[in-house]
Amino acid sequence: MDFNSEKLTDAERTCLQLVALGKTPSALADRFGSEAAARELLASARGKLMANTTMEAVARAMKLGLVE
Repeated sequence: MDFNSEKLTDAERTCLQLVALGKTPSALADRFGSEAAARELLASARGKLMANTTMEAVARAMKLGLVE
């Protein structure tokens, strides 16, 4: 598969990292201004990582070394 992981923005990576750490939607909203903004970042990251779900995107990002 041809992931566009190198095109993930810092905000997208941070959002995925926070999800990987178990942060809640309200915690993401605090960081990114609103839950809608966080959802947009996650949707964009899912698209770039060719993932159907956020957890799949997190798993792929972890496998690629983009998040811990």
